[in-house]
Amino acid sequence: MPSVLEFRVTGPNTLSIKKIISSRKTSKVLSKSPLQDEADRNVLESLVFAAAHAPFHYVAAASHRAKLSDHAPEPWRIYILHRDVCRAVRKWLIDRNDKTKVPEMLATADMVLQVTWCPTRLEETPEPEEDDRYDASLTNMEHIAATGAAIQNILLSATEEGVPNYWSSGGPLRTREAFMLLGIPRDEILLGSVFFFPRNIETNPEVTVFPGKMRERRSFGRSWCRRVERLDTGSLGLADDDAEQGPES
Repeated sequence: MPSVLEFRVTGPNTLSIKKIISSRKTSKVLSKSPLQDEADRNVLESLVFAAAHAPFHYVAAASHRAKLSDHAPEPWRIYILHRDVCRAVRKWLIDRNDKTKVPEMLATADMVLQVTWCPTRLEETPEPEEDDRYDASLTNMEHIAATGAAIQNILLSATEEGVPNYWSSGGPLRTREAFMLLGIPRDEILLGSVFFFPRNIETNPEVTVFPGKMRERRSFGRSWCRRVERLDTGSLGLADDDAEQGPES
């Protein structure tokens, strides 16, 4: 029996987007020394605007919208770090004796996007003293989901362009000091530091490329996706004839 999630061609343009989705992969590219190759900024920045088409259900809180000249409603923010800034952040981290792999990724990246989301806080709740704390509300859950969709749009756009990419949780790039260094408001929360590397980077002998750790562990819906073919009326204390069972005959 085919997987419930098996791709099916249903229209003239369906195959291309499904190929892009299935071929998207994580590439973690490391180098001890900064690469010098020039990158096309126009191509890289064009990837960012794929985020504009991501779905979102709630507008960002007024306190976040007020910081933008057009009071944009989206609950995400994106900060673009081109190669020169990436290299400068790399040096800053090295000077701080950072032991993560982030400096090695910053040595190879043509661009990094700091993608944050804008939490909505309950009026009676003061700003938390700890970073990354937010109210567990439906609105915030929707904001996180929307920002994740925006990032996925960007990754798919990069895949279409043949640009290797890596969605990182940020590590040292999500600290308060990093936010201050990059001019990111403290009341935003990082959802991802997204790295973009030169095309055909795997042929460069100066770098090491690691694939995503989870790619080979995908289950493709074998267990986490199932059809609901019958209502569990017993769980609600109802008799079977109190609710429709399955499709009409």
